[in-house]
Amino acid sequence: MPSGFKVFAVSEVLTAADVNDYLMEQAVTVFSNATARDAAITSPQNGQACFLLDSSTLQFYYSAAWNNFVGEGDITGVTAGNGLSGGGTSGAVSLALDFNELSSGTAASADLMAMADVTDSNNVKKITLADLPVSTATQTALDGITAGTSTLTIPITVKVADDGSGSQNVFYMLNGTDSGAGTKTPALDVAVGFKYKFDVSDSSFSGHNLKFSTVKDGNHNSGSEFTTNVTTSGTPGSANAFVQIEITPETLGTATATGSTIATLYYYCSNHAGMGGEGKLSLYPAAAGGGASVGLVLALC
Repeated sequence: MPSGFKVFAVSEVLTAADVNDYLMEQAVTVFSNATARDAAITSPQNGQACFLLDSSTLQFYYSAAWNNFVGEGDITGVTAGNGLSGGGTSGAVSLALDFNELSSGTAASADLMAMADVTDSNNVKKITLADLPVSTATQTALDGITAGTSTLTIPITVKVADDGSGSQNVFYMLNGTDSGAGTKTPALDVAVGFKYKFDVSDSSFSGHNLKFSTVKDGNHNSGSEFTTNVTTSGTPGSANAFVQIEITPETLGTATATGSTIATLYYYCSNHAGMGGEGKLSLYPAAAGGGASVGLVLALC
């Protein structure tokens, strides 16, 4: 084992033991990597040092293991900056994030956040706001806020079921905290500046669709499909399928002396007739002072 320090006398014989004890075991030996070191030094001694070229690491052997040497360096203190608290000049220094010290900003979908990935040993990774997992209802509302506009999307889930007669299917609607089968062809108010997104992904929609027409029951009553400000996606009865209509003066409005307008739109299914009942969506607030009340009447399939 290393013997510390020795002053050799003139003409004294330098033995192999002296070379090993005072030179080899107390010198900083250099190796390409840890594998090469372990192959050369088969019986390391406490206090023995080495330098590994592949990692630029200075190590010492102690308590049956090679340990990285960590010097004091030139850090004299750690000071908490903006948004941080804690710090110190000695010992174990900790820093904590202080949200109250941060400046305010407007969140955008491309903004980044840090997260601990529980599926990857809690390794810290980055994620965009757009990738945050949220409930379907919340995501629908967020999707309705588009860049440069204040348009909001109102989510409505639609299902198809018999109206109780045993021979007539109709649409049933759900929204928000509603649950169960839904309300049969309800009368609902709609407002200019909003989008109404009808989720038609329920399996009961198989073989059905949801369209709009200025004529009740659409093509079953010589009417044609209304498509202005209407967006459709997916196949009814399949995941993520929806029909969306944006209520604007171009969609619904009251008639004037200088122009015409669409006073009512009807829901209908182009594959099956007679399923809207008297349910309707009316423009809110309804026209007053003799003007026609503008509505969106349900003709559901």
